[in-house]
Amino acid sequence: MTVVTGLYHYPIKGLSPQPLASVRVVAGRPFPFDRIFALARPGVAVTAEEPKWAKKGLFVMLMLDEGLASVRTHLDQETLLLTIRDNEGLLLSANLGDAASRREIENFFHRLAPTLRSAPVLVRARDGHFMDKPDNVISMINLATVRALEQLWGYTIDPLRFRSNIYIDGVAPWEEFNWVGGDIRVGETVFRVDRRNGRCGATNVDPASGRRDLDIPGSLRKAFGHKDLGVYLVARSDAELAVGDMVEHAGSMSARKPVTQVGAPAAGRGAYICNGCYFVYNEARGLPLAGISAGTTFVDLPGNWQCPDCGTDKTTFRPHLAS
Repeated sequence: MTVVTGLYHYPIKGLSPQPLASVRVVAGRPFPFDRIFALARPGVAVTAEEPKWAKKGLFVMLMLDEGLASVRTHLDQETLLLTIRDNEGLLLSANLGDAASRREIENFFHRLAPTLRSAPVLVRARDGHFMDKPDNVISMINLATVRALEQLWGYTIDPLRFRSNIYIDGVAPWEEFNWVGGDIRVGETVFRVDRRNGRCGATNVDPASGRRDLDIPGSLRKAFGHKDLGVYLVARSDAELAVGDMVEHAGSMSARKPVTQVGAPAAGRGAYICNGCYFVYNEARGLPLAGISAGTTFVDLPGNWQCPDCGTDKTTFRPHLAS
């Protein structure tokens, strides 16, 4: 029997998960109160006046700022009171609805991420979110897949590294990849399983200690030829979702090895990998859909070119060599 074992939202992008016993999802909408706020990096084109969606590299988040994991945050959805704690106790209590309190919060996170040239700007989405993907997808992790990786690699992996909305258990490892393109029912809610979830460097940070101690995307790519773990869902109906709900799905329940990513760029000369999200730029292929023709060298990419996955600039890339 496959069941929901955990539900989480992340009110402020990059900060602590908040567990939920239940939540009401709406067809075609994102997970409720998830990544509604974010801390925009200094100088980017995301402001309190124009709080538009942007790629994750433009925000303060774990992929670039692992120090965020050294504190625990909680945002009250009704009052907008944010509390920030560490192992010693309360560090800050401030209301996101008050301008002076927002500045206090911004200054706090500047101290926590001292590489920023100035304080970040706290922004709130008007009718959307600041999730990594612009569409209204909901993330799901199969705990059996995480356990299979623990057995393969020989170390413990906290599932909260993956910052998912829905955690399930009771199905074979990797089976969730076989659901892509079909529907599943979770309790009374119907979801389309839209696509696999490519992981980024945020998963390398231990959510308990704040240490960047693993290489999850790199290890996935080395083992399987891709960096995918978990799937994205799209809600197809309005309903209450709760921990303990049964997950119904079609197809085989047998364990399957994940399929190697079709068309994955070959490692070696002519390939460059993003340190943040592990996107690979292959010179032989270029990026035709972005107007970069096959054979364009990495050096010849425009100086303002950004990673198409996470939005960070060229300086985050390194040569991608075979292990």
